[in-house]
Amino acid sequence: MRTLCLAALCLIALPPALFAGDTTATTAARVPVLQRVAIVGASMSAGFGLDPEANPMMGQESGLQLAQIVEASIVGPHEPVRNGATMMFFTAPEPTAKRALAEAKAAKPTLLVALDYLFWMGYGPGSEAKREDRVKSALAMLEPFTCPILLSDLPDFNASLPDPMMLPKESIPPAEVIVKLNKQIREWAKDRKNVVVVPQGEMLRKLIADEEIKAGGNTFEKGSRARLLQKDGLHTTLDGTCAIWVSAIDAWRAQDPALPADALLLDVVKMAEKSKAAPAAKSGPTVRPGKVKKAKPKEKAGTPVGG
Repeated sequence: MRTLCLAALCLIALPPALFAGDTTATTAARVPVLQRVAIVGASMSAGFGLDPEANPMMGQESGLQLAQIVEASIVGPHEPVRNGATMMFFTAPEPTAKRALAEAKAAKPTLLVALDYLFWMGYGPGSEAKREDRVKSALAMLEPFTCPILLSDLPDFNASLPDPMMLPKESIPPAEVIVKLNKQIREWAKDRKNVVVVPQGEMLRKLIADEEIKAGGNTFEKGSRARLLQKDGLHTTLDGTCAIWVSAIDAWRAQDPALPADALLLDVVKMAEKSKAAPAAKSGPTVRPGKVKKAKPKEKAGTPVGG
């Protein structure tokens, strides 16, 4: 009887993962660079349209965001992902960026994920010079970070023309301006070894053109646009956001081969499913960023709903 009681106590003490036949969490190594991940970004990072129970048109926050996807992809032990993404980024890009980065910096991140951080710096109202100034300012705000930064370039939506409620035509820079802005981003990143420029523009070009896409061992055949891109023609689906995250990991590994091959889950289908059960990401600590200039009236975004 005593033996049976001891056996029962041992079973109770076993980690839940072992009952499910999943020993990954208990055997995976701790990877220092993945210990404290912080995310800053706009509506894609904020999971626009990914939560069927949240109505983004009413300002309801998505319960499924890039932070949960990143959380689901990290195999080893780590602290909760810090989430600084917001759908309202477009309303005041520079002040919003300043606040989000202040919160991220206070968390002392080991990795900063900024996959749509620059979007409303290049897009939105204003002349070419204004767009260049916004991008320059946004890049300068990243300079205090010494941890790896995964920073996407700008996609070109001129050919696809998304839903004007989401992205008014006047908010889309001319194609030649996008080329210049992306050159500006790469020139800035060139001598900063901690910055990885993620070629999101090329991936979205293929997605919009409905071409085959390969990322992290996943292959999306021609005809996968509806699987990866929402009907508004602007925001990615859950699989699409997972694919963008995997493409960011690809770019990171290309620049830093030292990143352990088994540190991150890359299977998009498994990642998407796992992210649905991932805990809500931890918001960064509340920080007073000091005096923040209010956006000038002429710089306010027009009618877009998602940022």
